[in-house]
Amino acid sequence: MLNLGLVRLFADDCLYIKKEKGKIVLLVLVYIDDMAVSGPNGYYIVLFKKLLDNNFEITDLGELKFMLGILITRD
Repeated sequence: MLNLGLVRLFADDCLYIKKEKGKIVLLVLVYIDDMAVSGPNGYYIVLFKKLLDNNFEITDLGELKFMLGILITRD
């Protein structure tokens, strides 16, 4: 994660962020072997997933609906 330009938050070891020009452009929440990826711009999400796919075998399950038994809704 650090090699991809993300920084781990001090308050939570599972949350990584990427900033550009002082603004957060990507949030990555990691739990064991799952990741939830979010950001204000789809460009950084797609780029992050491509970088991961180049280095690891990944499965993209699409839009997040459940994580850790919690129902996720978007508005």
